[in-house]
Amino acid sequence: MLADPSTADRGLWGGRGGMGRCPNGARRTRRQCRADCGGAAVRRADQGARPAPPGGRLASTGRRSARKGSRAAGHEAGRSWFDPAMKHGRSRDRRLRLMVLVAAVVTAVSGYAAGVTLLRTTDDRDTATGTELVSTGEGEGGAVGGRAVRISADGRHLVFQSRAELPSATPLFANFSGDRWRVYGRDRTTGAVTLLSDPRFDATDPQTSADGRVVTYRRGAALPEDRGGTGTVVVDRSVSGASALDRPGNVRATDLTTAPGPVPASFPALCDRDCGPRLSGDGSTVVYPSVLSPVSPDLVVSAAAGSATPRTIGGDMIDVNALAGRPGGFAPDDRPFDVTVSTRAAAHAGTDADLTGRPGLQGRQSGAFRTGTKKCGASGTCRTTLTFDPARCADRPVHWDRLDTRGATSSGRSSITLLARCAGNVPPPACGPGPDAGRLAELPLRRGEFSSSIKSDTSSDSVSGRRVDVGPVEPGRPFLVMVPARGLTGRVALSTQDCAAVRLVEPGPELRERAARAGAADPTPIAAGAVLDGSDSGTLYFLVDPAARPTGEAAADPASAARTYAARVVLSPAGAATPASDGFSVTVRAVRQVVEMRRDAKPGAGFAPGPATLVSLVKGRDASGSRTVDGSRPAVSGDGRTVVFTAHGLDPDAPPADAVVAARFADDGRHLSSTTVSGDTSDGSTADSPEVSSDGRTIVFVRRSDPAAPGEAAQVLVTDERGRGTRTLSTAASGAPGNADSTRPALSPDGRVVAFASSATNLDDASESRTGLQLFVRATGSRGSAVRLTGLGKAEDVGPYAAALDAGGSAVAFTTAESLAGDDGNERPDAYVRTVAGRLSLEPAALDFGTFAARSATGAGLPVRIVNTGPGPITVKSVEAGAPFSYRGACAGTTIRAGETCTAVVSFAPRAAGRHTGTLRVEAATAPAAGLKAELGLTARVEEPGRPGGEDGGGASEDPSSAPSPDPSADPSSDASSDPSADPSAEPPPGSTTAATLNITPTVAQPGRVLRVQGGGFAPNARVSLTWGATGPVQEAVATSEGTLTAYVPVAHQQGMGPASITASDESGRLLAYAAFLVESADG
Repeated sequence: MLADPSTADRGLWGGRGGMGRCPNGARRTRRQCRADCGGAAVRRADQGARPAPPGGRLASTGRRSARKGSRAAGHEAGRSWFDPAMKHGRSRDRRLRLMVLVAAVVTAVSGYAAGVTLLRTTDDRDTATGTELVSTGEGEGGAVGGRAVRISADGRHLVFQSRAELPSATPLFANFSGDRWRVYGRDRTTGAVTLLSDPRFDATDPQTSADGRVVTYRRGAALPEDRGGTGTVVVDRSVSGASALDRPGNVRATDLTTAPGPVPASFPALCDRDCGPRLSGDGSTVVYPSVLSPVSPDLVVSAAAGSATPRTIGGDMIDVNALAGRPGGFAPDDRPFDVTVSTRAAAHAGTDADLTGRPGLQGRQSGAFRTGTKKCGASGTCRTTLTFDPARCADRPVHWDRLDTRGATSSGRSSITLLARCAGNVPPPACGPGPDAGRLAELPLRRGEFSSSIKSDTSSDSVSGRRVDVGPVEPGRPFLVMVPARGLTGRVALSTQDCAAVRLVEPGPELRERAARAGAADPTPIAAGAVLDGSDSGTLYFLVDPAARPTGEAAADPASAARTYAARVVLSPAGAATPASDGFSVTVRAVRQVVEMRRDAKPGAGFAPGPATLVSLVKGRDASGSRTVDGSRPAVSGDGRTVVFTAHGLDPDAPPADAVVAARFADDGRHLSSTTVSGDTSDGSTADSPEVSSDGRTIVFVRRSDPAAPGEAAQVLVTDERGRGTRTLSTAASGAPGNADSTRPALSPDGRVVAFASSATNLDDASESRTGLQLFVRATGSRGSAVRLTGLGKAEDVGPYAAALDAGGSAVAFTTAESLAGDDGNERPDAYVRTVAGRLSLEPAALDFGTFAARSATGAGLPVRIVNTGPGPITVKSVEAGAPFSYRGACAGTTIRAGETCTAVVSFAPRAAGRHTGTLRVEAATAPAAGLKAELGLTARVEEPGRPGGEDGGGASEDPSSAPSPDPSADPSSDASSDPSADPSAEPPPGSTTAATLNITPTVAQPGRVLRVQGGGFAPNARVSLTWGATGPVQEAVATSEGTLTAYVPVAHQQGMGPASITASDESGRLLAYAAFLVESADG
């Protein structure tokens, strides 16, 4: 059942889905070639094809198919390699055949044990550029098209989606021909490819855990209209956790849509933007967007008058007047009217089980509506009688209620609005004043259309009557709907369930002008009480704003705002000359997009989903609990305890805007805290598209300017888990922000490297000559700038994330339409991985030891930082300082990640008078680039006492004023002193006397104690390096705004006894101040 036919001997095309040369010379798949040239030509080409070379792919998805494929591969290899050798005798022929047979058996056994397919032994990597084709097929045309590639943190495993039917292991799903998106896993070490999704359904947006063991993706429905068939699938590729990935019988797929413990009224299938799941690095937590909706996509609800043929409910509303044929309304003495409400499972569910519970009314049973007993048939259809009592017309002219199906799971829950009107005039609703004209003018404007004929005949929808169906609406995103008055007659009256959700408004001149541009024949607003004569004059404007939540329900029931609202325009006669036409309803389905989370309930025993919980939470204003907010586009930390997401409408008292929130959870799923990390949005800016590092401490996101302020480009920013230290990353080397939008960020698990897509032309020297989206990578630290990797092509091909990175950011996986490999000629987007190089620099650019007043045996040391400005890692090979300078440190052999530094100390001992210069040389390696080199200049001056600038040992005599100085305004001279070993304060201080000073307490210290270093005269807020003697270590300090600093330096045992010193230098490498002290043993 899981077997996949061997593809080792399929002629020119190499295997199913592979590409080759047609008889006409064109590169095509076998199927395409058959269509172009005919089946006979293809068969002749197959017969004349050369056998497959050794190392060809072997499709082994079971013991039997593996052995069969091995025999075929061995037979072809035997003919290809050894035919010439057979001329030398039968004995050698037998030996060679035996060798081939042994090799084939070993291959088959290995393939079965691993449960994978072995790809061709040729590597799909370009070693010069470090580029590897991921979406690769068979034959000459290896690229088959693919996208949404992700890479595991360890850099070994890739997952991607492709429509191609690749030869692969199939431990879960048998291969199936068809034009569907499939999710594949690929091992970069072995080249093995595994099919991880059911090819009968589309599978998109794959994600992988840090070790590649757990994969999740979004599964589509069998039919486009079957929204309920969409869901999130989690694949555990090693259920036991103790064997290789993808072994048959040890792989399990779990559909979270059918998992127990869903959030009530939550339907992930209804998500329509950025809907892919995200997976924590440890594979324990899956987060995904979902939609809280009043109507289940898994449930079909219909209604009929009495025993008539039921009709599917339109607009989420049952209009009793339409069903009863009473457009003018019921009279109090009319008989009770029965409506039969039917429910059944949608076709995709594949079950006849009853999904619903006992239907109930939100109003009281003693009201105008009441329900009877539910009865279910053998087919799974259940019926309930709903009765309207016209006697209640004596109480009020319009009756509203909601019928809830109350299913045990979300699939069986729907909330249907009920409407019944009585004869007579409808009083206006007590809605109070609406928004002013200025506020209305800022809202989006939509054109409303009737769902049925404008005539009074409502047979086209006998369930809901004539209506304007606004469709799904997210609370907090208000807009206006304009409905033309053409064909309507009578006096206008409005009845609404909720004034905040749907109401009639009168816009000002500005909005009327917009309506005219949008196609309104006459944008003049029509108010309640106006008389319509059936002409084209006038437009009704409805404000749709289902933001109000029932008091006290929001925290306890997040789905309380997910409901259907309706308003009814009633037209009554306005005299004999103006008879009334049938009115219409405006129906609104208020939905909420939220973020949910499921955790592995049994870690280590295969992914077993626990109950779903809401993630898009913030703490209430009174800190008494958490409240649900609309959320989308989540990302999750490596341990699943931090989730970042885009939140909408955080402040209910302010205009709705998108912001980035970081929510933290306990191990048991309890919500601990939430922080808005994207900063202030009062200027109209918004923030979205967050990514988070594995430890949850680094967050990147996109900030967009106020849409009313055009010309300001979107930028990628970085911040910490509390929203502190926010900086822009989409900048040029000069620090200038990108001059066009930068979006779609991706963050390495260690938080040190970010990749993003940008249309900016000023991020690097070559950007001006390119158009379209480009992929840039850079370190998230303050050092470095963006590096362009490749063009990305069309935005719709890129997806929500520009790339994916391994743990250290050295391997970047991305999708591009550019051909980056020799066998990529399909002119379609393909998945690639590229190894990125690091960049070596030294800080500061030079070291200036200043002027020593006399020769000294101890000298001084200054720090130098070996910096990797990213984005890839570098390994330091050697560090050398030319005489008379020397290098001390352990940087050689150290691997430095992007944005990191290795600090070494360069020392100088003033043994000869004169000006001394030298060079510090550093060499490093990084893949795939060649070796890296960096140098910095070293300078020092030594003067003899009483002979400033004199010569000693060949030192050149120079004007002391020309010697390097820590401060150009300072006197480049220093007092001489006597033997420094006699008194620590007598050590000749190097450098020039400047405003900066250092004082050390105590002046005599013992190992294990701590020195207090106090300084003054520094530049305000300057960063100062404090270096111990000539060898280090180095400690960083920051001066106050008054130019003072205090630091505490421990005295280590290994630093030896005797005279010692601490020097202070600035970021430019100049020595600023010096202080000496004595280290002695504790016993004196």
